[in-house]
Amino acid sequence: MKNDPIEGAMARLDGVDPHSAEGKKQLQKALESKFSLVGAKAARIAGDALAGDLTQPLVSAFARLLARGAEGDKGCVALTDIARALVKLDYDDADLFRRGMKHIQMEATWGGSVDVAAELRAVCAMGLANSRDPKKLHAMAELLADKEWPARAGAVRAIAVVGSESAALLLRYKALVGDREPDVLSESLSGLLLVEGAEALPLVGRIAESQDQEVREAAILALGASRRPDAIEWLTARFTRVADADTKKCIVLALASSRTEAAMDFVLGIIRTASAPTAIMAISAMSVYRDDPRLRQAIEAAAQSREDGAAVLRAGRF
Repeated sequence: MKNDPIEGAMARLDGVDPHSAEGKKQLQKALESKFSLVGAKAARIAGDALAGDLTQPLVSAFARLLARGAEGDKGCVALTDIARALVKLDYDDADLFRRGMKHIQMEATWGGSVDVAAELRAVCAMGLANSRDPKKLHAMAELLADKEWPARAGAVRAIAVVGSESAALLLRYKALVGDREPDVLSESLSGLLLVEGAEALPLVGRIAESQDQEVREAAILALGASRRPDAIEWLTARFTRVADADTKKCIVLALASSRTEAAMDFVLGIIRTASAPTAIMAISAMSVYRDDPRLRQAIEAAAQSREDGAAVLRAGRF
């Protein structure tokens, strides 16, 4: 069987030292390859190694592939990895990232076509956020209205990195108008909590009491992800007041994901003293930590303090 030239070229990059003269030469050649997957791997190696000497070859490859579109980079894989590498290298060319944020690449799929450049736009938004461009928020505000939700989520994350008062206002507006994709709303609320801190808690808390389940859960998860003591306190207080089982489960998931001491103590308390169905639900939420010896021991000890401990552990699939 004939050797695959792409696999061979990618294999030759294994073990390359990006900081050696020969390694730089190999990676530069890979970035110039007609095979975008080879260039993508070279970009990942350069970015992970913070190989600043490869910045210009990365920039050149980005410009070439951007101009060729799907013909040169099917799936937008290389462009996205090059952009990530440039972000890691603190490359400060707002124009490059702005061009990446405007790139749309439609490719055929079963029954129609799909824009494969959404993640590229998101990565480039982060690059622009780290630049010194005084008007970077203008481009990010436009990206908030992107048709593809990964690009909108990337815009939100980038705005949070900017962290200015203007950025906070954009995040607050996005939180209020919402998004049809819950992940984007959750990112918006997480960003707002990061930028505004305690000032954002009343708004996020209000959204976390929404009648819309998806909206409510997005806000609850954002509170947990913030790992803020006041957010954890809000979640624990809300747990004791709410009767809805789905909301209780979401709160436990948010607390478990925060992994703060206060959150874990609260969840362990649920396992020790709550009704069997509630304890089972909490154990199930904590099952993602079954490979952590310390947490596993704590969860098992909390369950075993109950008369029905063995049963709730089994029912919680722990």
